[in-house]
Formats: sequence, structure tokens, C-alpha cells
Amino acid sequence: MRELIETVKDFKIIPENFLSATSFDVIKADDEIIEAHLNQIKPEELADYKIGSNVEVFGVNSLGLVYFETKIINKDNENITLSSTNDYSLIQRREYSRVNLNKGEIIFNDECGDIIKKVEDISAGGIKLISKIPLEQDKEYKITIRLSNNLNINCTLVPIRIKEKDKDAYIVSGKFSNLHNADRTILVQYAFKIKMEEQNKENE
Repeated sequence: MRELIETVKDFKIIPENFLSATSFDVIKADDEIIEAHLNQIKPEELADYKIGSNVEVFGVNSLGLVYFETKIINKDNENITLSSTNDYSLIQRREYSRVNLNKGEIIFNDECGDIIKKVEDISAGGIKLISKIPLEQDKEYKITIRLSNNLNINCTLVPIRIKEKDKDAYIVSGKFSNLHNADRTILVQYAFKIKMEEQNKENE
């Protein structure tokens, strides 16, 4: 695990309460423990990092997304100690970039109203959808992303490509802006879990 940790950057950690997700820096890692410093953590969020509680960890290396589940075995304010593990998953970038929204939905909070015909796919960086009207390129639209776990993420959608599909149908590819790091982490986790579910069904 230590050799793997040394190749990873941009660590994110998610406790049982999604809203307290944050990034962390590795202080030390060996075959038994991972010592980490939680970044930009609020006192009320820190309460969700209890000794003995389970957490999910994400990181990125040259191959893609590294994911593993572990447990907090010690805590000293923003510094925590995680149990090391060799049970991890590695998903290549091309495999987890975009997934179906499944039972989730996208809600436009501006004057647009109900304009979505279909959501094609979603990633931590943006979304592709079919709209009833041609959105304006580079304009910022306030949206709510409602995931299948009933978690809402508020951010801004900026259309970067708009193409007419047929009558009253437009293909819109857009990127997210004003997206908090914790919310982006949640989207990464969501995409990862959907991809894992798809792979498990294929292997059945």
C-alpha cells in the first residue's frame, strides 16, 4: 500500500455523512497505517470523523482513480490515522469519466423551467443532455443535481457545445462551475459506484 500511496495525488475522503467530505494530505504511510491531515475541515464536519468509523478514500494516479474503504483508528484534531489495506480498486480514466444518471435528475433553477428531455450522461466535470430549447453557449445556468441517493448538489452549468438534434430537441454538452470540492468528490464517488455496478452485472 505504501508504494501505491506514493503514486497517488489529490486525495479525497468521505465519511458516512457525505456532506463532510474533504481532501487530505498524506503525512506518512506504511503497510499498517496511513497518517493524514484533513484540509479545510470545519469543526462541525470534523465531528463526523470518529475513531472506529468507516470512510471511503479516492485518489488519482497516472492510471486513473484509486479507491479503497478503510477505518479511522486514531484522531488528533485535523490529523487522523487510517488503517492501511491492500484491498483497493483501480479504475482507468476512460472507464469512469461518464456514467448514466440512473434515477437522479437535473433541475434548472432559472427561468427555464422543465426543459430537459433526457440526461445522456454525467461526470464530475460536466453533463450531456437533450433539451427542449437551445441553451445559450457560455451562459451560466443555476442547476440542482439530484442524485439517486436523494443527495442534492447545487452548482452552475455552462453549455460549451449545442447541436440541434431534431424538432424541439437540442444536444447540450456543458461543464460544471461553482462546484465545491466536496460536491465534486461526491460526483466522482457516484460515477465510480455506478461503473462498478455495471461491471458487476456484466460479470454475473
